[in-house]
Amino acid sequence: MEGIELRKAVQEAQGLLGARLAKVHQVGEVFFLRFYAPPGAAVLDPGGKAFHRTELRPPTPPAPPPFCMVLRALAGQPLLALDQAGLDRVIRLRFPGADLVLDLRPRGGDLFFLPREGRPLSLRGGELQPVDFAAPDAPQAGLGPELRRAAAARLGRPPSPEDLAAFVEELLPQPLAGYVYPLGTRKLASFFPRPDLGEPLATFPTFFQALDLVLEERLGAELARERIAQVERALARRERALAALAEAEREAQGWPALQSQADLILTRLGEIPRGVAEAVVEGFDGQPVRLSLNPAVPPLAHAQALYARARKLRRRLEEVPARREKLQKEIARLQGLREALQADPALAPYLVQEEKSPRSEERVRAAPREVVHGGFRILVGRSAEENERILRLARPGDLWLHARGVPGAHVIVRTDGRPVPEEVLRRAAELAAWHSRARGERKVEVSYTDVRYVRKPKGAPPGMVTLLREEVLVVPGDQGL
Repeated sequence: MEGIELRKAVQEAQGLLGARLAKVHQVGEVFFLRFYAPPGAAVLDPGGKAFHRTELRPPTPPAPPPFCMVLRALAGQPLLALDQAGLDRVIRLRFPGADLVLDLRPRGGDLFFLPREGRPLSLRGGELQPVDFAAPDAPQAGLGPELRRAAAARLGRPPSPEDLAAFVEELLPQPLAGYVYPLGTRKLASFFPRPDLGEPLATFPTFFQALDLVLEERLGAELARERIAQVERALARRERALAALAEAEREAQGWPALQSQADLILTRLGEIPRGVAEAVVEGFDGQPVRLSLNPAVPPLAHAQALYARARKLRRRLEEVPARREKLQKEIARLQGLREALQADPALAPYLVQEEKSPRSEERVRAAPREVVHGGFRILVGRSAEENERILRLARPGDLWLHARGVPGAHVIVRTDGRPVPEEVLRRAAELAAWHSRARGERKVEVSYTDVRYVRKPKGAPPGMVTLLREEVLVVPGDQGL
């Protein structure tokens, strides 16, 4: 984000002045500041070199990182001022207890916490270089490489300093709007039309909505990479288990030989001295057979131990086909998840990837859990297959809910064409939060929408969906019982 773009983003965020900080979320190195009275949110993105107002509600990690906890010390405090250092790429958010300074000048960008009392802290452990928030606007300070290219494209020649100054004077009073353009493998957000980049992929009435689209794609890609890594680790575990199963099968195939050896020991028991490690006896075919024995136990006890070992191996061999089929199904499911995420990273927040214990996998549920509340049936899927089934049976007008950004159950409210009361919606959201990995958290974001806006991508594994639109409700994660 260049200086003039930052100026436009700051203008859009001025409506947050006076609002109190409710919560700080950190996703990667992106910080979401959520406000109330009036409600709103802002993004501080040192790594992506950006700041803007936002409507995004991305999935958040279960445990906040240390620097996020530092920023949460400002909860409840009002935003007093939002300043930019001239047209430079530095902004300051003033709270009663501290200033937050987002410095986008260094190569990596940085975020500083400057308390009224105590030691300053920074996200990257650096020091804030001198900055003057009372500096006048220096036109060329607001132009970076991308905007200079836009000026050159408009003029058809390299711009002179006078040309750049005139370009800045033209851009500053531009009405706020948003345009998203393709730029190689990524997307670029602009607050003014860029004919030099071709036709826009999308247009918005505000600049921050265009910035949201670009940020959402970036966060989705990062989350998808994380989820793909999880899937690949799970795949590696199951492939190792499959290889171990093949080795166990080879060993188990030797059970008839053990049983035959035990039979021979019992048949020739009188010919085998006690306390010997080896004995040669006549086999069932009349040929001599060398037997290996345990000198510490009598031959009869050794034969009984061989029978027990043979029975164990035979049972293992009988179990191998079912275990192999189960592992192969799991491997196919995980491969499907990986392919779906690679094809469409936007699926990542709605990925249902449940790591179950063997005992939980053995439980067979004939039907999803059903709860009746306020005269409405609420269905809760408790596996990927159940999630798939209740979604397939849902009708337009039914409500779909899911804990946002974490694996969990799909929840369907059967409406029968009736409006859903607030208390029923909240109860369904509590069930979605309880039947998710966010169970027990103080606050859980739950996505909800009409089932007509829930789509299952072609070829996606059971339980994986995308949303055409959604709303979000925040409920406690400990009220599902």
